[in-house]
Amino acid sequence: MKYLGTILFFSMLIQALVSLAQTPKPNPYEIQRQKEIDSLKHVLPGTPEDTLKVNRLLKLSQSQYDPANTKKEFALQALSIAERLGYKKGMVLAANEAGSVYQINKDYQTAINFYKKAISLSEAYGFNSEETDIYPALLNLYFYLGDYPNAMEAISREMITAEKFKDKKRIAHCNNILGYIYFKQENFPAAEKYYGLYINNARELKDSALLAHALGEVSDVYTQEKKYKESIDALLTTIRICDKLAVNPDKQDSRTNALLPHYRSKALYRLGINYKLSGKLAEALHYALEAIKYAAHISPPKYEIARYYTNAGDVYKEQHDLKKAIDYLRFGFDLSREIQHRENTRDAAEYLSQTYASLQQYDSAFYFYRVYTGLKDSIVNNETKMKIASIQGQYDIAKKDKEITRQQQIRNILIGSFAFLLIVLLLVYNSYRLKQKNKYQQQLNRQQNELFNAIVTTQDQERKRIAQDIHDSLGSVLSAAKLKLSSLEESKKNLSPDQLEKYQTSLDLLDEASAELRNISHNIMPATLSKLGLEAALQNLINKIAAHSNMQVNFTAHGFEDRLEETTEMSIYRIILELINNIVKHAAAKKLTIQLIKYPAYINLMIEDDGQGFDYHKAFEEKKGIGLGNIASRVEYLNGTLEVDSATGKGTTVIIEIPI
Repeated sequence: MKYLGTILFFSMLIQALVSLAQTPKPNPYEIQRQKEIDSLKHVLPGTPEDTLKVNRLLKLSQSQYDPANTKKEFALQALSIAERLGYKKGMVLAANEAGSVYQINKDYQTAINFYKKAISLSEAYGFNSEETDIYPALLNLYFYLGDYPNAMEAISREMITAEKFKDKKRIAHCNNILGYIYFKQENFPAAEKYYGLYINNARELKDSALLAHALGEVSDVYTQEKKYKESIDALLTTIRICDKLAVNPDKQDSRTNALLPHYRSKALYRLGINYKLSGKLAEALHYALEAIKYAAHISPPKYEIARYYTNAGDVYKEQHDLKKAIDYLRFGFDLSREIQHRENTRDAAEYLSQTYASLQQYDSAFYFYRVYTGLKDSIVNNETKMKIASIQGQYDIAKKDKEITRQQQIRNILIGSFAFLLIVLLLVYNSYRLKQKNKYQQQLNRQQNELFNAIVTTQDQERKRIAQDIHDSLGSVLSAAKLKLSSLEESKKNLSPDQLEKYQTSLDLLDEASAELRNISHNIMPATLSKLGLEAALQNLINKIAAHSNMQVNFTAHGFEDRLEETTEMSIYRIILELINNIVKHAAAKKLTIQLIKYPAYINLMIEDDGQGFDYHKAFEEKKGIGLGNIASRVEYLNGTLEVDSATGKGTTVIIEIPI
């Protein structure tokens, strides 16, 4: 006790010294930067309205120490003064900075307007794009919003500027962006072409950092084309380049070198994706977690972090480690929603829906399925939203669970009170619970089926409308363009060989665009189906399949002199299309027979092939693909019956009957 006070004193002193040592020291650079900003604010009111004031305002707007509203005031004031002075570069930089501030405030349309204004001024005054660096900001915003048509227009204009100044690095950048846009539009051959040009540009420039980025980007195309080995090889090369440059930096653009850690983290993430898709889950999980671990040291954009966590969660889901899957997926989902990244939110919601369904937590699964479908279909009209809300309101799973639990508690009390009636009450209760469970499952199946078909019906309607709009509006524009161009036919003799070649190429491109337009319109919604009916549409489909495959296709239809309801025709067409797609992709069949007969009370459909067959019940239970589920849901919605007779190596016969 004698020395207790002294011991306590020294103990407190040591703790205070440790705490003082652990306190982070102020960054001298940050302190100096803050002093400069404070000094600018102090001298700003006395600065005349000249180019110096514009530059000071822009510096204040770019400061990280001021709130967004103050930054916006500085940017708009700089733009106003620059316009009054006729200060050209100041106008461009101020408009660009205003776009950046409005983007931070999530007023995206205003931000786009300011970026476009900055680009127009820059082009009008003949500035090199690198002097103002506006296009990347506008393109990133278009990508963030998923607006690829406008992104294509913007990058095409930048390519013209880059070629005008013979800026090889900017041309490489344009090829990269064009590859990305085509990739997002799922035109993989075009994407691979432009990424190939990007790789060649990087090699011509002898820029290793640029090459690392290009290889990482083209790996995404290989992944979509299921060329997993090529993708993995490209990504491993990317990592080797990044590791080498980390030790010996390339004498290229320092800004590109600074991005190398981000290229490496994305390569780790992409390796996880490729190994997952190729079925190597252990390797997939290793690289998915490595991407997260590495990203913690480099602070990549939040949407990248969200993507890494979502991928790791999906791998855990595939490994049936559902608890970890939910932890990672929820983190990715919450972060994606916070930053309003639609694609990442959609993916995380889809995986969460599947994970909760595996856990039989159908209320959560249904919630995330709704989020997924709402984001997947950007064109969902108010009627569909009302149907979904109505279905969800009619059947509240949580309420049902609480009701069953309450009844169970009551019966347990009765069982404890009346021992003599124990066996009888248990039998009654078990019987009641079984009925309730069956009823509950039937209602759930019906509600899910109604939800599925409400969405599918709306999608079919939207496909029809979009196909019609594309055919009528864009088709007429292309036809008019060709007529206008064809009017120069008589003047061909006055054209130089180069002009004549361009003229003919333009005509050929218009013809190709018109043909592609017809194909796109037909793929979205066959015009034959709406105009001539089910039999004619199917005959047209069969003719195309027979022409482009080695299968012998026999198609017969009877009794379809009168048209069916549009929704019924659409559903039958989609069912047959889905079945044919499965046969073409998986059956390796040489002969296909399709028979469609309309009786007074029902429609009979039989599709038979001599392919390799499959275990239908196993495939349906394991949920391999959504094709079988879509077919079954459509048949069930039409109150029909579905029978599948198939065995491995013995072909497949599908018989469907739909009541009229």
